[in-house]
Amino acid sequence: MLIRARFAKLSPVRYISHLELMNALRRAFRRAEIPVAYSRGYNPHQLLSMGQPLPVGMTGRGEYFDLELIEGIPPTDFMARVNGKLPQGIKVLEVKEVPAQVKSLMAVVNVAVYLVKMKWADGQPEEKEMINTFMEEKEIKVLRHRRKKKDRLIDIRPLIHDLEITEPGLWRFTVSTGSEGNVRPREIIRALTNYFPEVRPVPLINVEREGLFVRINDRLYQPIDDKVVGS
Repeated sequence: MLIRARFAKLSPVRYISHLELMNALRRAFRRAEIPVAYSRGYNPHQLLSMGQPLPVGMTGRGEYFDLELIEGIPPTDFMARVNGKLPQGIKVLEVKEVPAQVKSLMAVVNVAVYLVKMKWADGQPEEKEMINTFMEEKEIKVLRHRRKKKDRLIDIRPLIHDLEITEPGLWRFTVSTGSEGNVRPREIIRALTNYFPEVRPVPLINVEREGLFVRINDRLYQPIDDKVVGS
């Protein structure tokens, strides 16, 4: 049995790493006595796979994992048992059994939505005008910092699909993520500070990933939707 789950990583655990997050989930599965499937070999591990990692310091309300089980368990039972063993700040929100041949999260997720709490140099700028100016640009180039490689100048404009104001000072970015194209929240913030003197850099604690999505024919679906998993 393969299950796909949507979960949240909130403020109390915003500073744990992706590896620490996975370890917290694995411990909760063991303590909840979930019949998890393990890999074979000398160092067996739980067959758990995750969606795109969250940067340390950032919260997320629409994160996902896939988990293989050796026997069936009702999704509501799974959710109740695991949530009872997870630390404060991590909560499973939805669980669905999916076909064994379903494509992995890393293979299908191609859009991320971020909420950014903006910070201004002085006063309250005309936000709508700023957004229109930014989105009308044909190119938005930023320097991408890469570990163990030379920094590279990239154009992130094709990777920004939508930008809107949810409330004064809170902007929602819909951007590409995954192997076919990826823009990082830090790069968006850096681009905004380059374009507008009114914008001040903000830390990642000002950013929340609202969700991960699968874009199909210009529509966004959750990775747990029937349209994606085919069940």
